[in-house]
Amino acid sequence: MTAHNREQIPDKAKARLRELPALVAAERARTGLSQRQTAIALGLSPSTIGRVEKGQLPGLAGFLAVAGWLRLPLGWFTGEMDPQDAYRRGWDDCAASVRAVLDTTPRPEES
Repeated sequence: MTAHNREQIPDKAKARLRELPALVAAERARTGLSQRQTAIALGLSPSTIGRVEKGQLPGLAGFLAVAGWLRLPLGWFTGEMDPQDAYRRGWDDCAASVRAVLDTTPRPEES
């Protein structure tokens, strides 16, 4: 990320991005995963996870993978939503989609 791009990041997002290293380290500790295991799970290199934990931002794909792994909606980084609300809402939407598919899928006994 260039210095010019960093200047365009809102202050709230900058503050949230500064939390990312601690969040990644805490999630790794909670799950008992090494940096290497975390990297493999996310499809990233171990050095990328190490750099994130040292406060360096990964590229877009790495950022999205890390945010997803942490279950942080992108709106959390801008202060637009609470992660628990968004996470719950995401699961509710997923459950509704699964119910809709199941309700419209013929069952073997109906065929």
